[in-house]
Amino acid sequence: MIVQTQVGVGVLALPYDLHVIARQDGWISLLISGVILQIVLIALWLVAKMFPQKDFYQLNTELFTKWGGKIVSFLYVLYFIAVGMLILLLFGRMISMWVLPNTPFWVLTLLLISVGVYLANSGLVVIARFYTMVSGLLLILFLLMLYSMKEMNVMYLLPVWEAGTGKIMKGVQEATLSFFGFFIILILYSRVEGKANEKLRTILYAHWFTLFFYLFAVIVSYTFFSTEEMKVVPEPLLYMLKSFEFPLVARIDLFFISIWMVSVATSYTTYLYISGLGLKSIFNTKKAAMFNWIVGGASFIIAIFIGFDMDILEKMKSLTVNAGYGFSIFFPFILLAFSFIIRKFKKTGGAAE
Repeated sequence: MIVQTQVGVGVLALPYDLHVIARQDGWISLLISGVILQIVLIALWLVAKMFPQKDFYQLNTELFTKWGGKIVSFLYVLYFIAVGMLILLLFGRMISMWVLPNTPFWVLTLLLISVGVYLANSGLVVIARFYTMVSGLLLILFLLMLYSMKEMNVMYLLPVWEAGTGKIMKGVQEATLSFFGFFIILILYSRVEGKANEKLRTILYAHWFTLFFYLFAVIVSYTFFSTEEMKVVPEPLLYMLKSFEFPLVARIDLFFISIWMVSVATSYTTYLYISGLGLKSIFNTKKAAMFNWIVGGASFIIAIFIGFDMDILEKMKSLTVNAGYGFSIFFPFILLAFSFIIRKFKKTGGAAE
């Protein structure tokens, strides 16, 4: 579920976005980001380990009191909805540009929302089984990228570190966006079986799989297109695959997009599910299905309003990204600090009694 949440709409534009900042050293930025983020993953694991029977929303109530916890949970729900909205808009834009230019935007978004609501209403076990089943499709994406390596030119990666430390570290910020889905660790930890150390290994394995998948996509793109060509290729993987054809598949890029859409659907479903779960916890009800419909319906209305307005889309993307740094990178350490304080307070209080 971690992998399917992280690998989504951003994989197509990631090589270009990194290249804009760090040029051919973008892959170094990605690698550094992946290594540094392990600290955040371990912080989340430590928090979850201290409260193994509580999910993130219950944990907020435990750490910040009833109403303070509800406020924190509500802010996170808004953030999760915003991320889901961003996925929805970027998906509609990409499909409209590459596959279905004459199909109304509302049809594209409605299809993705329908899939997301259907899966989210089916429950966590069904979601996990579906994600496990479709994870095999990532192997096909990997093989398609691997096929493109026959045209690779390693010289395009040279000179290494040519962009300079400043730009590479700035690229680390951009690369970090691709991993934000890892926050579901806190929501899923109490719902899966296994010892704490086993769960940590699973978390790190999932993270390194995602990092390797992204790193491979970036390096393949950078060794296929020269530094100058990358400046004008916003979706390098698709343009690269468009130059090849198989006996039975003339447009490999469209085949790639067909599989990519499944990853987008799983990523969107996760954010829809955890948004509904959060609203369920805030309003203290037993069923989250109603909230999934509400979030899906609201997302559809907002998506229709925004449409292809790039100004609004860019502003929304910028706002969501900035919020992501706070919610996914910095707040976990606040949670960790409060967890230690509350746990120590309870121990000393218990000893005094």
